[in-house]
Amino acid sequence: MELQRLTRVFGIYAGRDKFLRAAYAGLVILATKEKDPEKAKRILAFAKQFSLARLIFRQCNHPQMFSSIKDLYLQFTTSNKIDIFDYFLTSSITGIYTVYGFAELIAWLSDAKLIVADSGKWFKWCLYLWLGALAVGIIRTIRQIFKKPFEKSKNDQITLLGFICDFISGANSLPPGMLWSGKLTPRQSATFSFIASAIGFWKLY
Repeated sequence: MELQRLTRVFGIYAGRDKFLRAAYAGLVILATKEKDPEKAKRILAFAKQFSLARLIFRQCNHPQMFSSIKDLYLQFTTSNKIDIFDYFLTSSITGIYTVYGFAELIAWLSDAKLIVADSGKWFKWCLYLWLGALAVGIIRTIRQIFKKPFEKSKNDQITLLGFICDFISGANSLPPGMLWSGKLTPRQSATFSFIASAIGFWKLY
C-alpha cells in the first residue's frame, strides 16, 4: 500500500516537484553543517542538480496552467452559485503562476544563451510573482479557515503553515532593504523551504 501511494505521488507533476524541492533544501541544510569546505561545495553542486531539474520540469506545466484558466472561466460562466471573492483569489493565483511560467521560460532560455535577455531581471520578476501568489494564497487559506469550525480546518491550517514558511524563505531572496531580505542564514532559509515542501508532499501522499 505504501509503495502504491508513493508511486502515485511520484507519478504526478506536483509530487515530483515537492520531492525535488525538499531534496534540494535538505542537501543545502546538510552542506551548511559540513565542516569540510570542499565536501560542502560538492553537496551544494549536487543540490543544484535538483533545482535545475525542477526548473526544466516546470516547463512541462504550461498546458496545465492554460487548462486551469479554462476551467476557471467555465466555472464562472456556468455556475449559478459562486463565491466571488474566493473565485477572484483563486483566479489571481492561477493567473500569477501562468505569467510566472512564461517569465521563468524567458529567464531560463536567456541564462542558457539561447535568447538575448537579462536573465537576472527575469528571475527577479519570477521571485516577485511567486511571492505575490503566495501572499494571495495565504489570504485565501486564512479565509477558508475562518469559514469552517476550527476542528475541521486542520488541513487548511497545515496548508497555511506551508505557505508562510515558503513566504519567509522566499522573501529572504528579495533585493536588499525589502522585508527581511538577507536576514536569514542559508540553513534557516533552507529549513523553511524544506518544511513547506515536506508539507506539500505530505498533502499529496
